[in-house]
Amino acid sequence: MGGKARTEKMSVTLPKELASEIRSISPQGEISSLFTEALEHYIAYRKQKIALEKGFGAWKDKSHPDLVTSEDSTAYVCAIREADHKRQQRLEGVSAK
Repeated sequence: MGGKARTEKMSVTLPKELASEIRSISPQGEISSLFTEALEHYIAYRKQKIALEKGFGAWKDKSHPDLVTSEDSTAYVCAIREADHKRQQRLEGVSAK
């Protein structure tokens, strides 16, 4: 989102202490860039939090009886990693020819 995108001027009100802190860490003329970067990170965080909240409760143990314990989950992840490792070896063998 940063860079030479179209812009819109906004006015915000901040506590004096926060405004002073921003000025102390941001070079002259770079405050807009600091706000843009900070807000991009915050918006991504909020979107992820909303998605996680919407998905809460979607997992049902009865739908995945093979993944009830932490040992089951560990074995599942190990199997996926092993399959990926074998696939990577296969692909490297193809590209070497």
